[in-house]
Amino acid sequence: MLDIENLSVSYKSNRNTVHAIGPITMAIESGDIIAMIGPSGCGKSTFLHVLSGIIKEYDGLVTLNGTGLNPKLHDIGFIPQNFGLLPWKNVEKNCLLSLKIKNKIIDSELIEKIDYIMNRLNIQDLKNRYPKELSGGQKQRASIARAFIMNPDLLLMDEPFSALDAITREEAQELFIDVWNQYKPTTIFVTHSIEEAIYMGKKIVIMSHCPGTIVKTIDNPLFNTENLRQNEEYLKLSSHIRTIIKKGWEV
Repeated sequence: MLDIENLSVSYKSNRNTVHAIGPITMAIESGDIIAMIGPSGCGKSTFLHVLSGIIKEYDGLVTLNGTGLNPKLHDIGFIPQNFGLLPWKNVEKNCLLSLKIKNKIIDSELIEKIDYIMNRLNIQDLKNRYPKELSGGQKQRASIARAFIMNPDLLLMDEPFSALDAITREEAQELFIDVWNQYKPTTIFVTHSIEEAIYMGKKIVIMSHCPGTIVKTIDNPLFNTENLRQNEEYLKLSSHIRTIIKKGWEV
């Protein structure tokens, strides 16, 4: 369980204090996948940076399974918008990096898991390539593989599919959901796409303008539905969310 209580973040800008997000209070069940959608500049990335440990100064309380969230104690996977691959390491070494940072023992069972995940994401043949030799979709799959390989307690994704073309994006979303269904890490991902939020989110959190607060949380009845993109209810829910966003962002 990820518990967030009265989380607020402010920062200094040109001698002024800017209130970026909050207060935000929410409880996320273990194994849930949360889609967070909101206007540009509402603090979605700031929210992920708090949870990933990048931002350490904030008001409020964040706990994971009853313990204060701490990257040194918890395994937190973070996929930033630029995928976060080190250019001087090949795909295999990038994927193993988080394990080495955490001093994990790479035994035969773990190697088998690594091979399975890389095969499932169709990057097994790219192990010796460097990021500059990869397409956007290949970089994205490598970053997802790295996150799943570390078996995170919490997986955070900041618009990981936004740089991909429409067809590649849909394929990447489907691959991600397939792999996620096997390991079910507690996941929060930020998106600007209503359709993506419906396709991938078990719950959909709609944010307000800055300072970002929660306008509404929707339990997605279509999560994990087969042939979802052709489902009439998919279009109805999309329209419903657009109405909520329009009203919420006019406030």
